[in-house]
Amino acid sequence: MMGAVLLLVEAVLVASLGIWMAVAVYDNWRHPRLNREAVATVMRLDLMARDFPDDYAFVSHRRVDSNRLIDVAFHTIRWAETVAAMILGVSSALLIVAAFGWAPATLANGLAVLATTYFCAIWAGFIIGGNYFHYYFCHQWGQSNHFMFMYWGLFVLVILII
Repeated sequence: MMGAVLLLVEAVLVASLGIWMAVAVYDNWRHPRLNREAVATVMRLDLMARDFPDDYAFVSHRRVDSNRLIDVAFHTIRWAETVAAMILGVSSALLIVAAFGWAPATLANGLAVLATTYFCAIWAGFIIGGNYFHYYFCHQWGQSNHFMFMYWGLFVLVILII
């Protein structure tokens, strides 16, 4: 009984990550300009050049002006998030199925661990990429959000592993 309850709790936690990601993905496919421009602003170091010109001078060689490279980065992000939403949804459903004894719990939990790790890796990627482009100078809200999403995923991962 307790094993089934734990699997259902895990399903809810994993589903919450998946639903959040699905909403983000929906917006990225329906209104791509919004996030594409945010990615471009970071990669071009626009705000840093404007607000911190002395510091910008040290790292201006990292600036990406190529719309093609910015598009590739945005499309890679969008697809990574799409895949994350899908595997989080599938693993959440598999956890529910396992709770009723219709699938092996180890398989369901293993897939949930992988999906949640992938969710965390996306946000870690934003933090690492953002660090490369020094987004902590002008995009503190973005950086804070990326950390919070990564922590959210890590907390779910801890529940899945213990």
